[in-house]
Amino acid sequence: MNKKLAHPMMPQANHDELARQNFAYSLRKYMSTKMLPELKVVYEETVKPQFERENQRPPKDRYEIRRGMQQQQYYKWLSSFKRTIQEMMWESVATTVERQLPELIKQAKDRVAPQGTLKLDPELKIPVYQTAVDIHCMPGGYNGEYTQDDISAGAIYDLGVYIYGMRNRDSIRDVRGQTVIHKFLKQQYPSFQPRKILDMGCTVGANTLPYVDAYPNAEVYGIDLAPAILRYAHARAESLGKRVHFSQQNAEKTNFPDESFDLVVSHIFLHEIPVPAIRNVFRESYRLLAPGGIMIHQDARLYRHLDLYTAFLYDEETTNNNEPFWSAMRDLDLVAVAREAGFSTDKLIDTLLEQDNGRQSFIIVGTK
Repeated sequence: MNKKLAHPMMPQANHDELARQNFAYSLRKYMSTKMLPELKVVYEETVKPQFERENQRPPKDRYEIRRGMQQQQYYKWLSSFKRTIQEMMWESVATTVERQLPELIKQAKDRVAPQGTLKLDPELKIPVYQTAVDIHCMPGGYNGEYTQDDISAGAIYDLGVYIYGMRNRDSIRDVRGQTVIHKFLKQQYPSFQPRKILDMGCTVGANTLPYVDAYPNAEVYGIDLAPAILRYAHARAESLGKRVHFSQQNAEKTNFPDESFDLVVSHIFLHEIPVPAIRNVFRESYRLLAPGGIMIHQDARLYRHLDLYTAFLYDEETTNNNEPFWSAMRDLDLVAVAREAGFSTDKLIDTLLEQDNGRQSFIIVGTK
């Protein structure tokens, strides 16, 4: 990774901090490009043949694959290595944020004439599913808050995901929002001009901001549970000259009136919440949509899109990376969930989109 930054709110690493971050980046890249292909060889040449000899059939699901793989030393070592890299990644960026935290907080507050708004709710009850676990091993999870006007959770997340996604930090990191807009909305609904847009579970707003440019006449809103994340998201958007209205709300039940939005979206949000919460989010999406409005929830591919071995690899996020709801979400029939929320079957689409980085992204779309 280089030192050129995507926006002014990005924490600036010094020489030693950047060296540690680049080391974590390099280890993750080595694991992805060298070790994971070798793991598949272990499966194809050892685990799968042994399972077929013992059971007279191939494995039927990811659980049977895992039971066989757990007996292999290479798999054990790689799993430990992957977890260590994840923890090392967060530690390497947290040092940078902690060193600059007073300056970052001051920078976030120094807005003479802000374009957007920020509303926090100190009375909002954070669901236990977001506080019981440090999600994806990030210290304190999304909801860590340690000082007045804290923005550290947002800054740590924003800097850490550059290592996790193996990207240079000069990238604005908005590929998911751009994909939904330009690979789907602009193609399927070219005349669609929403007046109000809501991004649920927006975190630092990376994928919220493309909607500001794509629909310049729309009011764009972003909601999340975490105050430190939202303070950072607001400052990040302002530093990039984007007008977004951020507020601290639970996407399961917001304070917006019925039929408030023409477009309700989310990006890699559903896998961070349990199944009952997903059902509530879909019901809330339906309630918030104006007639003719569109709901789009984007996430990584569901297990039904994957071969069994790839599903086993995805499952590692739940078994080994503090993503407790990752696998349950990927087993869901989200079309059925949307129907239960009120959407008509003939107005529902679930499909895959090709992102600019070559990866595929899943979306569930409902129109009202």
